[in-house]
Amino acid sequence: MKASTLKLIVAWLLVILPLGWGVYKSGVKSKPLFQQPPAVTRP
Repeated sequence: MKASTLKLIVAWLLVILPLGWGVYKSGVKSKPLFQQPPAVTRP
């Protein structure tokens, strides 16, 4: 493998890993927005 290919792979990993982590955390934090609220019972 050439050095330029290795640099390219490392550069993409530096972009993809934080991006993937941010998308994952956004999904986890937005999950409560899409859940159905608990049913309200009236006496």
